[in-house]
Amino acid sequence: MSFRLPHEDSPLDAPPLADTSAILVVDEDPAFQLGLKTFLREYVGFERVFTARGGQEALDFIRAESSIEVITLDYRMPGMNGIEMLTALRAQTNRPLAVLMITGQPSPELQSEFQALGNDLVLTTHFLSKPVQFEKLEPVVLAAHEEVLAAKRRLRENERNDSASGGSEPGNPTIDLAGRLDAQSEQLAALERELRAQRGKWRRDFWKVVFLALLFWLAAQFGLLKKAGPHWARAKQAVWHQIDQWQARRTAAPEKPNPPAKSPRSTPAAPAESQPSQPL
Repeated sequence: MSFRLPHEDSPLDAPPLADTSAILVVDEDPAFQLGLKTFLREYVGFERVFTARGGQEALDFIRAESSIEVITLDYRMPGMNGIEMLTALRAQTNRPLAVLMITGQPSPELQSEFQALGNDLVLTTHFLSKPVQFEKLEPVVLAAHEEVLAAKRRLRENERNDSASGGSEPGNPTIDLAGRLDAQSEQLAALERELRAQRGKWRRDFWKVVFLALLFWLAAQFGLLKKAGPHWARAKQAVWHQIDQWQARRTAAPEKPNPPAKSPRSTPAAPAESQPSQPL
C-alpha cells in the first residue's frame, strides 16, 4: 500500500499571481514533502508551495509556473536524479532560479558537481544534508530568494545599459519609465518580504498560544490543576496575610511628633543661700 500526498494543484489550472513568489519542493519522500511544504507556508510565509516527486514533473512545473523562484532538490529520485534534472534545467530556463540541494547522500564530490552547474540564471549556492532542521532552513531559503531578486536586478541593469549603449539618449522616456518600474518593483518586493516575515511571526506566536493552551488542557485532564489548587490557595492566603500585617503595622504605628528645638545649653544659676536676718 503506497502513501500518496493529496492532489497538488496544477500550475496550468491555477490563476497567475504576478507579485507572489512561489517555491517548488522536489523530493520523492512524501513525508518530507508534506513537512517541508507545511513549514514553508506556515512559518516562512510562501503563499504558493508546489511539490514534485521526480525530475520531469519538476521541469514541467517550472516551465508552466513563472512565479517559481526557489527550488529545493533531492538527489536520488526515480527516473532522473537531481544532477540530471539540474542539467536539463540549465538548458531550458530563461529566468533566475535559486536551487537548494537537500540530500540524504551528501558527499564532497556531489556538492562540487552541484555547485559547478550554477550560472547567472541557475543559482546553486546552498547544499544541505538530511536530516535538516526546518528552523535552520528558514534563513537559507530566504537568502536564496534574495539571490534571485539580486540576479533579476542585474539583468534589468544589463538591459538598461544595452539600451543606452545602442544610441538611446539619457532622457529617453522609455528608459525613464523602465527605471521607475524597477524602483516600484523593488518597493513591492521589500513590502512583500516584510509582510511575509510578519505573517511568519504571527503564526509562530499563534502556535505558542496553542501549545500553552494544550499544556493547560493536559494538566486539567490529569488532575494536575486540581492537585495544585490547595497549594495555590495557601500561597495566596499567605500573601494576603503578609499584606494585612503590613497594613496593620502601618495603621497602628503613631506618628512621632517632631522633637522641640533644643536651646543653647546654659549653666543653671546656683540657688541663692539664705542669709540669717540681722537684728536691727
